[in-house]
Amino acid sequence: MNDFAKGQRLSYPGNTNIVILKGPGNTRPTNPHGQNTSDLERRINLPQDVITFIKSSNAVRKYQTLFQQRFRNPVFIEVGSDLVLFCKCPHDLDEAQAQLVGDLSVEIEKLQGAAAVPPDTDRIKETLMKAKTDLNRDELRVDFSFIPGQGATTVAKVRLVGYTEYVKNLRGVLQDYLLNQVFTTEVLNLQHPEMVDCFGKILELISIKQTQVTLKQSLLPKPCVAISGPRCHVQEAHKALRSGLASLTLEKLVLDGPGAVRYFQAEGKTSKQLVESSCKVLIQERQVSAPRQFMFSIPSLRHTTKTSQQSSFLFVGLQRKNVDDALTKIKNLYQDHSATKTFTNQDLADLTEEDMKKLMNLVKTQDLYVQEDPLSQGGLTVSGLKAGVNQVDQMLQTLIPLKKEMRAKEEENLYPRIAWCILGQSGTWERLPKTGNYNLEKRNATKSIVDAHRVTWSVNLLKMEARRDLTGQTAKLKRLENLSDFTFPLYWDKMSSTKCLEEVLLDPSSAEYRTVQQAFNKTAQNTIVKIKRLQNVHLRRTYEMQKKHISEKNKNEGGVVERLLYHGTSQENLNSIKTKGFNRSFSGKNATAYGQGTYFAVNASYSVGYSKPAADGTQTMFVARVLTGLFTLGRNDMRMPPPRNSQQPDDRYDSLVDSINNPTMFVVFHDNQAYPDYLITFR
Repeated sequence: MNDFAKGQRLSYPGNTNIVILKGPGNTRPTNPHGQNTSDLERRINLPQDVITFIKSSNAVRKYQTLFQQRFRNPVFIEVGSDLVLFCKCPHDLDEAQAQLVGDLSVEIEKLQGAAAVPPDTDRIKETLMKAKTDLNRDELRVDFSFIPGQGATTVAKVRLVGYTEYVKNLRGVLQDYLLNQVFTTEVLNLQHPEMVDCFGKILELISIKQTQVTLKQSLLPKPCVAISGPRCHVQEAHKALRSGLASLTLEKLVLDGPGAVRYFQAEGKTSKQLVESSCKVLIQERQVSAPRQFMFSIPSLRHTTKTSQQSSFLFVGLQRKNVDDALTKIKNLYQDHSATKTFTNQDLADLTEEDMKKLMNLVKTQDLYVQEDPLSQGGLTVSGLKAGVNQVDQMLQTLIPLKKEMRAKEEENLYPRIAWCILGQSGTWERLPKTGNYNLEKRNATKSIVDAHRVTWSVNLLKMEARRDLTGQTAKLKRLENLSDFTFPLYWDKMSSTKCLEEVLLDPSSAEYRTVQQAFNKTAQNTIVKIKRLQNVHLRRTYEMQKKHISEKNKNEGGVVERLLYHGTSQENLNSIKTKGFNRSFSGKNATAYGQGTYFAVNASYSVGYSKPAADGTQTMFVARVLTGLFTLGRNDMRMPPPRNSQQPDDRYDSLVDSINNPTMFVVFHDNQAYPDYLITFR
């Protein structure tokens, strides 16, 4: 290029971007722009960044000199919005164009992640400025600029422009920074959450010291360690950590309840440290929650959480034997200081919900573990440190006898007021014992009940049904609420306290119906239309009082004798008997052969004749409960039974009969000595 100065000079006429080459013997006619009118024109569409670089650098002079030396025909350069070449020779124009396009270039490098924001953008700028200064020592050869991103401080790209050789050099500097120096973070997952708690000790165990990166361990979203710093150092640290962690032997021990963690963080801490030292391992404890594998069947515990607390221990070492030895020692240490106690469902049966809450609070404060005893439905097994288990045991040993005594009193007080009954196999209602009666009344339906025959039943109170555990047999349940002065017969249905009379139509398929029907048809061949049970509280109350009186009077002669007898009547007397009972003042209306009282027949066939048909042809007959007691032969003139002993004129017989040896007719003289139990309608 230095030869260009010999005998020639370069000028820029006016304010144009035209380059005019002048020298000996080459003066030609030119246009107003300085080019020879016979020159060819070649327009080169270069990137605007390159055009700007050409204008701001020494490129025009440099290439004009170069072209003067290379080509026979002068090549002129004009730089405006495009770059234009002028020359007489097309070949020389091709060569000049190829030279410019090959020598000048612009490249865009995209920035991502941390490289696109401070402080890395500031460091990139500083690095590129230093490299640019070194490359542009005696002239402008390369330049760069940042292309902003969407954010106020974000840089999306770096633009590099200049001579291709120097652009590549500057790009290499940028890529080296992006590859090795830009700030980045890589995440290495850890196998166990306990490793997060003792990560610093793990680094010491695998002999890793990091001063050029930052390590930050975390449990979320899963156990991991974040490695942050220059990319090259992060990658190096990541590789070293992965290799070091892979060399470790890890083993986990999980014990039920939080008590083990509590022990080794307090009184057992020194023992744990001795195990770590002797076995050359790390032991990291952690309290964790785990889903319960069962739900409590005890009603008062159903509100408890669906998770249980566990003690988790992670053993970390370089040798398998050391880790196994440490695990065994820790397990044995805890077992030496722990205990287990089981309380059966019978032990806990009398505890209230409030009692169970107190029990569970004590379990929680002592870091104990509780689970339902699989061998005893409703029983509990409590385990943990001995001191805590002993406290629970002492609490229950104090509470259980007191609660049993209170429970017995409550059962006793409830029994006269509430009667829970179960329908027996014979079709008769049987009262449940006091314990079953109490459990059903308190809606303790999860507990089985035991009937008077010691048969165990499970209960469904929604269906009012019991199921025998062994056979699957079902039986109906019934609840009766007695009045303060009256106990409902077990075979009665529930009645409103405001009603005195309830007529219950019997189901023809029921055992009760069949019992009444079979007794009737034993002597009477009539067809039964319907049977009603009469529940008259007032009449039954007075009847039971009379029954008690006769029972006490005859206690030395066998007590009271109660019989089911028949009494036929007309339609007009039905309502009177149902509401007011049998009235001996009607004596003599049908017969008085054996006394002037109310007559009851042993056989239904006899009473059919005294049941007068209604308009529709049906007849009615009462099945009555009659307190026959001690009886004697009656006469038509007797207005009351005679005395049993002339020495005791007030001690009379209870009823009169037609035959002492085989009575078929009984006569009573007290209205409350008979109760209308059933009303049979027949044809």
